Amino acid sequence: MLRPERDDIVKTGIHGLDAILLGGISRGNVVILSGPPGTGKTTLGIEFVYHGARDFDEPGVIVTFEVSSEKLVRDAAQFGWDLRALPEQGRLKIISTTRRVFQQEVQEPDSLLLTDANRMGARRIFVDGLAGVARNGNGDARELFHILVEALHRERVTAMFALDAPADRAAVGAMPEDFIADTIIRLGREPVRGAVVRSLEVVKSRGQEYLLGVHSFRIVNGRGAEVYRRAQAAPEDPTDQRTPTNVTARVATGTEGLDELLSDGYFEGSTTLVAGISGVGKTVMALQFLAEGVRRGEVGLMVTLDEPQDRMIRNATTVGIDLQREIDRGTVNIWYQSPQEMEIDRHFAELESRIESLRPRRVVLDSLAGYGAMISPAVQMKDFLHAVIRLMRRRHITSIFNHENPEMLGMSSMTGDMDISSLIDNILLLNWVELGDTFRLGLTIAKARAMPTSRTTYECEVVDGRGLRVLPRAVPVPSLPFARYYGLLSRSPERRGPQGDTP
Repeated sequence: MLRPERDDIVKTGIHGLDAILLGGISRGNVVILSGPPGTGKTTLGIEFVYHGARDFDEPGVIVTFEVSSEKLVRDAAQFGWDLRALPEQGRLKIISTTRRVFQQEVQEPDSLLLTDANRMGARRIFVDGLAGVARNGNGDARELFHILVEALHRERVTAMFALDAPADRAAVGAMPEDFIADTIIRLGREPVRGAVVRSLEVVKSRGQEYLLGVHSFRIVNGRGAEVYRRAQAAPEDPTDQRTPTNVTARVATGTEGLDELLSDGYFEGSTTLVAGISGVGKTVMALQFLAEGVRRGEVGLMVTLDEPQDRMIRNATTVGIDLQREIDRGTVNIWYQSPQEMEIDRHFAELESRIESLRPRRVVLDSLAGYGAMISPAVQMKDFLHAVIRLMRRRHITSIFNHENPEMLGMSSMTGDMDISSLIDNILLLNWVELGDTFRLGLTIAKARAMPTSRTTYECEVVDGRGLRVLPRAVPVPSLPFARYYGLLSRSPERRGPQGDTP
């Protein structure tokens, strides 16, 4: 049986919630779960008591007004929670009553509710549907709640109360109980691209730190509630003793001819953005990057929002990479997720989990356009990528982000509306270059942090069975002064004739 690591901290046992609370809830706190109907208050409260009784040797009490005990037991069973066995073991008591009876009961000095809770050694209590107990002319709601809280504090019982709060009364202090409660967790339902995502925010919690912001959660049959920290890198752990990275070490790109342009490759732990229109070879470069890691004994992870694994395996075969073999060997992991079905906080949590279990040295995100389609406004996209980049750097992972730039010839912006160039160490631009009646492929190193580079555009080619390579010659550029050109700022220069006229 699991037990809390500290006696003054109560672990909820709810997936992801203790991480947001930085360990759990301070023992003896009174917690209000506030939100409109259908946001998951009852599920969270029952799960809190259930895990206490089953996993942490903390018997509990559930008080319900709207739902009978039998229905509560039935509904809990769909999450795998056996609420029949625990009462038989003296670890759980379910009380189904009315608000009027409950109101009278908690005001009695020798309350049977608290007497029973004390007799069974209850350490947790959940009251489902506190709103309305004293709001129909039957007394002062704040005073009644204060009496109940004082009694719970004396017994050092950690209590949760579900409180219906309309959306227009979501601010802290809008409900009288807000001033008395130690911890307030606000639940909601947020519209996202035609779907609805449940949200959770810890708006206050006395005696402890917690992660600020609006997080997401879902309720899953067979498991219960799963809370996902908002997409942000985990707080620094002072006990983390990871070996410092060698800030001068280089990582080979796997693309023939590119390492020479980057002074022997990317810096270890750096992030590179490869931008260009569809079809210029971004994914080919990414696959070669992972294949080079395999040759050097390094594990790689590709997160793809564009192509499922079977198609990625097929595409890799055409450039001479046996991706299926490396997947079977566990040296490369391909994780595909459709952007239409993605919840960004859950996606980020899964990315963290895969990195923790696989411990890759190389990671590819293919591509950022998929993320841009589901994260808005642009500032949220930047926050998400900032969290991803920080995660990569803390794990000393060298990463590549592919970005589809919609412009076919030339680029007016390297990163479009995302405005993330300041977060990126290296930026490679892949462009079609129109020469005569043929499109040729050109590569320009637009940014390479802490290394000397030239802004020369080099010709590339993609060859079946070999992949993409940078040719050992630059696209010839006439060595003429700017004075011999018109239209420099418009990125469409025209040469002047010998006498200053256009030819």
